[in-house]
Amino acid sequence: MDLLFETENQPKTLVLERTDDDRLRLVITLKKLGQETILEYFLDEQDRGRLALALGK
Repeated sequence: MDLLFETENQPKTLVLERTDDDRLRLVITLKKLGQETILEYFLDEQDRGRLALALGK
């Protein structure tokens, strides 16, 4: 996987990666009170376009 973007603002981390099969993978991690919660999303073309619009591209 290729790392495209990563930002961390404790206790949260956001990572955007491109998978080997050219999909985008968005991972949100929350580490709090000794627990780690990981949310993983695979973005399709429609999601990618809507996210780009929302981010102002």
